Amino acid sequence: MKKSFIALALLVLLSAFSAMGQAKKPRLVVIPSDALLNKMGLLNTTDDMGEINYVQNYKEAFLDDDLKGCISKIAEIFSDRGFPLTMLEAELRRAQGKNIIIPVDIRLELNYKITKQGPRDILYFELTALDAYSNKQVAASSGQSAPAIGETTVNLLQEAVLDKIDKYISDIDNYFETLVSVGQETRLTIMSESSSIPDDLIDVIEAWLDDNCVNGSYSTDNVDDERIDISQAMKPLYSASGRPLDARNFYKPLKSLIEERGLVVKQKSSSSASQSGGGTLGDAVFIID
Repeated sequence: MKKSFIALALLVLLSAFSAMGQAKKPRLVVIPSDALLNKMGLLNTTDDMGEINYVQNYKEAFLDDDLKGCISKIAEIFSDRGFPLTMLEAELRRAQGKNIIIPVDIRLELNYKITKQGPRDILYFELTALDAYSNKQVAASSGQSAPAIGETTVNLLQEAVLDKIDKYISDIDNYFETLVSVGQETRLTIMSESSSIPDDLIDVIEAWLDDNCVNGSYSTDNVDDERIDISQAMKPLYSASGRPLDARNFYKPLKSLIEERGLVVKQKSSSSASQSGGGTLGDAVFIID
């Protein structure tokens, strides 16, 4: 009896360790912040009918040895703590000429600068974690290295970051664990290009959201003849088969349901992240013709 109990206890313990080993981690990517790119002269602007937009030149940014070294060092620090990072430079190369969205959950925006204290260098850094679906801040860390003579930018960054990184990673991990239980925020916009949106379509949409959003959580912000806006629609992080679920795939069944009513629907999703790892991955747009 005693042996059976010990065997059972060991089985339970091994199962617990197995479950811990299979725990999913957020997909993370480090990108140079707009402030850093601006200092490097790699942030351009465009004027779209009076609206100023920023264009980030990431391709040229990765020709800078200090930036490449700093991002690699941060990736090394995260990997040592069980959080392998998606490398932006490699993903941009893979996505070149294609409309591919970089598959990440949280992006880490890096900014740093070096100042002088006599002959000594001091590196100040900022690392801001943003939810790639909602653009909301998840965690933030900043600090500076001790004054040093002859140290490389990468070594100064490592010293400054190591003192802060454990709490920073813990904040990200806790946020991601919360998402597993409450869902990840998305937005859905439905617009009509020609005829008015049927009055009863909102009933179909809200019934589907009730059944498919985590805890039935969403907000209907606007309903009129030309547009329906849904925000804070909490999608599951993973599909029933365990694969990461983005907004585009989450809303596909709803698109089919609307089309069953005889409406023609074109689905669009935010692809601004395809070239930067930035943008918002949680937006989906239905165009009804």
